[in-house]
Amino acid sequence: MENFQLELRTLKKSLFREFMKSIPTMIHTHKEHLSQFDDFSSFMNGFVEQYEKILEKFLRGIVHAVFLQEERFQHFLKQAEQKAFRSGIHFLRHQRIPHQALACFSTSIRESVLQEMKRVTVSDSLPVQLFMLERWNTVTHRAITGFLSGFSSQQFKDLKEISIRDPLTNLYNRRYFYDCLEKEIGKAQKQEMPITLVMFDINNFKHINDEYGHHAGDELLQQIAELSKRLKLLSGFRFGGDEFVFLLPGITEEDAYKLVEKMESQLMAWNKSISLAYGAIELLGDACENIDYYLQLADERMYSNKREVKA
Repeated sequence: MENFQLELRTLKKSLFREFMKSIPTMIHTHKEHLSQFDDFSSFMNGFVEQYEKILEKFLRGIVHAVFLQEERFQHFLKQAEQKAFRSGIHFLRHQRIPHQALACFSTSIRESVLQEMKRVTVSDSLPVQLFMLERWNTVTHRAITGFLSGFSSQQFKDLKEISIRDPLTNLYNRRYFYDCLEKEIGKAQKQEMPITLVMFDINNFKHINDEYGHHAGDELLQQIAELSKRLKLLSGFRFGGDEFVFLLPGITEEDAYKLVEKMESQLMAWNKSISLAYGAIELLGDACENIDYYLQLADERMYSNKREVKA
């Protein structure tokens, strides 16, 4: 194979144009193969032209790469795998390929490409055929590996995100609160800033559900989540029902009350019958080990506030 490294220019003169001319056939064969599977009907519908352009650009890059000297070829492989990784992420975000069909998808590309490559080099010597086969096979393998890795990594992130989010409000759920706590406290301690936990719920929430229906209650919970984003309360957790907990790094206990009061006033502007009961507690160095104690204190302060509101 080393001798062929010295003859790449000669190989390029004889094969480059033929490889380029074979690209439309590679794409056509790939599409024909995919069209046999129902799983790809929704994927290909309305996306064919864009997909063809992406694939054509990728295959043109391979044609140029297979004639590179070894060092540059290895550099291309690394770039191709990284680009394919990003493509895998993009496809999962925007074009939902069923995960059951991924093997078929990747195998189809590889076989379509190698089938044409073998046809183009059929009249060449066996060493040339083996060299080209090794080059094309290496590139397609690395690119497909990168694509599948990107797809899988994004799928894992999406599944993890679903597992830690409340589906109604898109705030974090109670289970994730305990995972997040140590990280937030550690960050606050490292930056030598306060961190406050605030807990609140909606006064007379059951009455709202009974009087106006659960749809109205759900809308109110979503409104709270939206207001928390506007006020930049990013570490918010729906503990269940109408109960919320927020971790507020860089915020003192006193300022935490002011923030919730601001949220309450904006809620009342949206619906004047809405009010909140809330309690805040600044977390100290022992908070990770004694978080249930801090939650209990916040809860007691919240219910004290609720009794005052009712009175």
